[in-house]
Amino acid sequence: MSDTDTDPGDDAEHVYRTVAAAPMPRPRLESIAAGAGGWDRARTHGALGQATAEGHLVPSVDEVGTLAEVPDRDRAQRGAAELPDAHREEIARRIADDFLLRATAAEHLLAPWHRATARTIEYAPAPDMRDGFDTAARARRWLAASTDDLQVLLEEAARRRWWHWVWQAVHAFWPHWHLARPLTLARQVHEDAVLAAQRDGARVGEREMLTSLAVILRSQGEHEQALTASGRALTSAREDEDARAEAQATNQHGSILLDAGRPLEARPHLEQALALRSDLVEQARAHVERHQGAGAGEVRTFRRQVGLTLVTLGRVEQALGNAGGAVRYLREAAAALEEAGDTHDHGRALAYLAAATAARGGGRLREAAELYDHAEQAFTTAGSTAWWARVRLLRGRTALDAGQHEAAREEFTEAARRFALAPDTMTPQDREHLTTGLTQ
Repeated sequence: MSDTDTDPGDDAEHVYRTVAAAPMPRPRLESIAAGAGGWDRARTHGALGQATAEGHLVPSVDEVGTLAEVPDRDRAQRGAAELPDAHREEIARRIADDFLLRATAAEHLLAPWHRATARTIEYAPAPDMRDGFDTAARARRWLAASTDDLQVLLEEAARRRWWHWVWQAVHAFWPHWHLARPLTLARQVHEDAVLAAQRDGARVGEREMLTSLAVILRSQGEHEQALTASGRALTSAREDEDARAEAQATNQHGSILLDAGRPLEARPHLEQALALRSDLVEQARAHVERHQGAGAGEVRTFRRQVGLTLVTLGRVEQALGNAGGAVRYLREAAAALEEAGDTHDHGRALAYLAAATAARGGGRLREAAELYDHAEQAFTTAGSTAWWARVRLLRGRTALDAGQHEAAREEFTEAARRFALAPDTMTPQDREHLTTGLTQ
C-alpha cells in the first residue's frame, strides 16, 4: 500500500480513508489497524483520536471493544471510490485476514477438538494486535457480535472470488453455530461455503462444510436434505481415505435418521461410527506411546467423538423404550465428554441421562432432577443458547410423564420464555414439544 508508512501528521487522514474504504460500515479498532497497513495499537489509537477531534470519525464502544464510523457515509464512500482499485482491495484483504485470524483464535479456544483446516493469510497484523482472547466468554461475545461483519466480509470475499476465505471463515465460526444455533444464518452461510470449498478445490473443507450443513438441516427438520449432505461427505471421505471424516459423516447419518423418527435404521450407522471412532482413539494412543507423549490432544479429540456417538446411541435406546440401555450409554458418554473438557456436550449427555433415569421409574425423580441441575449449569457455563432453553423442555416432559402437571407447566412456560430470547434456535421438534406441553 503506497501510504502505509505515512508521517504522524498524515495518520488521521489515512485512518479516515481506511474506515471509509472498509467493507463494514463500523469497523473495529483491530480491523482499522489491519486495514491501515498493519499498524500497532498505539499508532491506531493516536490516529483515531486525532481524526475524532477533527470531526472526521465517530467512535463508539460496545461489549466487545471500540468501533468507528464516518459521520457522512456517502461522502466517505465517494472519497474511497477515488482510491486505486489495488489500494481498496488491499484494505479489504488486510481487514478480512485479521478477522479470519481472530475467528480462528476464538475457534481454537472454544473448541480445541474442532478439525484444524487451512487458513490462507496474506497479511498478518502487528505483533501487539495478535492478543486473541483471554477467556471463553470474551471469545463467545466476539463471535456473536461479529456475525454482521462476517456476512459483509463473506459477500466481499465472494465478489472478489476469495473462495478459500469464504469456507475458512465459516469453518472458524463453528463454535458460534454449535453453541448459539442461529439456524437461518448458519444454513445460508454453509450453503455458500460448500460451493466456495468446491471452487477452491478444498476437499477437506468441503467435507467439513457438508457435515456441518447436515447438522443445520437436521435441526430444521429437513431430514432428506440432511441425509444427502452427509452422504456426499461420506462418499468424499471414503474416496480420500479420510477416516476421521468417514466416522463423522457416518455418525451424522445415524443422528439424522434418529431425529427423523427412524431409530432402528439409525442404530447400525451409529454402531459403525462408534467402531470407527474407537479405532481412531486406539491409533492416537499408539502414536502417543511411540512418540513419547506427543499427540495427546488427538486422544482427547477422538474420545470426545466417541462420547458424541454414545450420546446418540443412548437416545436410540430411549426412543426404543429401553431406558436401562439408554442410561448405560449416556453414563459412559457423560464420562468421556467430561474427560475431553467439552462442557456443552457433557451437559447434553447429562440432560438426556436425566430423562432416561426418570423413565426407568422406581422413584428416581430426585436423581433425575439433580442431573438436570448439573446439565443446566453446564449450558450456562458453555454459553449454550439453544440448550439453555431446551433443557427446560426435557424437564417439563419428565414432570408430565410423572403426572406432575403444575410443575410441568412451569417448566414449559420457562422454556417458552427462554426460546423467545433466541427464537431462531428452535427446531420444529422443539416447537412441537413446547406446544404440546403448554396445552396439556
